[in-house]
Amino acid sequence: MVTRVPRYHRIAESLREEIRGGALAPGTRLANQRALAERYGVTLMTLRQALGVLERDRLITRRHGLGTFVAAPSIDYDILQLRRFAGDLSAKGEHVTTRVLGTRFARADRRAAAALGLDPGSRVLAVERLRLVGGRPISLQRSLLPPGIGEEVSRANLAVTPLRQVLEFKLGVAIDRARETVSAVRLGHREAHRLGCRAGAPAFESERVSYDRAGRPIVFDRVFIPGDRFRITRELHYEQREPQDAGVAVAVRAEAVPTGRDER
Repeated sequence: MVTRVPRYHRIAESLREEIRGGALAPGTRLANQRALAERYGVTLMTLRQALGVLERDRLITRRHGLGTFVAAPSIDYDILQLRRFAGDLSAKGEHVTTRVLGTRFARADRRAAAALGLDPGSRVLAVERLRLVGGRPISLQRSLLPPGIGEEVSRANLAVTPLRQVLEFKLGVAIDRARETVSAVRLGHREAHRLGCRAGAPAFESERVSYDRAGRPIVFDRVFIPGDRFRITRELHYEQREPQDAGVAVAVRAEAVPTGRDER
């Protein structure tokens, strides 16, 4: 028995192929609904059902008074795992490139100094990199390292060798664990320019301190990701405890020890 595929599903699949194939690039404004309905020979109701499918899949976004646009790539990020951000994207089939924007020695502000266990104003190596997915900026990362390690890292070609590999294979420094905080912020002019966004656009800011096996802070990272290109995911585990009185307590495991290694 042949199952008929609803017309709106076929329209959604057609548009999906255009988006994934690059014919409709992120940020492209779609034709208005009436024009699209005429193109596919369907009613406005059927066309809207198709757009609803794509919107649920986060492939398009509707902006009130402006129209419907192809959405920018949105990345699922498991905050409970200590893993390589670029590696996770590549594993999902994304074409990821890294552009080194600069490597220089600078003075640590209070926040960076405290994270690295240094005095404010201490000399640190600052590495700034831009991650791109399909040629589109997805994150801006600034990594600060203590002076001793920074001197060695500054001699490496970070455009070719990831920072984690330089630390582990050239310096013998293995990242064992990290502490990360993700906050909602608005992009400053400099960050917005690097990421191709407007100043003040909502974004996520990740601050991560990575430690070696001896517990020494090695890298202080600050990563900025535009809000429309990032999603945080968590896997929650529920435990059933022994019945107490008349009820059963159910607890959420809210913390987990990160596993794996980081290649930020």
